[in-house]
Amino acid sequence: MSRSRLALIGSVLAAGALAVAGCTAAPPPAPAAPPAAAPSGAQQPGGHGEHGEHQGHESSAPALWAVQTGPLGVVTTDGSGHLMYRSDADSANPPTSNCTGECAQSWLPVLVTAGEKPQLLGVDPSAVGTITRPEGTTQLTLAGWPLYRNRDDQGGNPNAGRSGLDNTWFVITPTGDKASAS
Repeated sequence: MSRSRLALIGSVLAAGALAVAGCTAAPPPAPAAPPAAAPSGAQQPGGHGEHGEHQGHESSAPALWAVQTGPLGVVTTDGSGHLMYRSDADSANPPTSNCTGECAQSWLPVLVTAGEKPQLLGVDPSAVGTITRPEGTTQLTLAGWPLYRNRDDQGGNPNAGRSGLDNTWFVITPTGDKASAS
């Protein structure tokens, strides 16, 4: 199945889940085409400075979407279907990232420009925040947990069952909990 079809299906499922839950917020427009895959180590939506613009969106802000997956239930992704992760090596209270150096080469911090608001679909805006990383960049948090993307994740949720990697890295739910197989 093509990446664009998976992204469309994920968007439709998320929108349907919101409709069933009685949410009145309208979802953002679906991308006309999925963004091109980033080269290894590059940071796409949510992990960008000035260069992470979404195709088909008016805003270059990162996106956090609640998406239904088969094995893990509802999880958080960016607008391109990259799973969002949290690390047990970090802290939610106070929000602290301990993934720097070599760690941040494999687990890409989800970065924003200071003051930038992400596009949200099925994610409570009051649960979204930011922290300043040791090198001075601004990282998104969800329920206090710093957010990351695995550099090998090509989007479209092909690895939706990979939670608990190294007993440290967990796919994060829209409420900040660890996703677990049903």
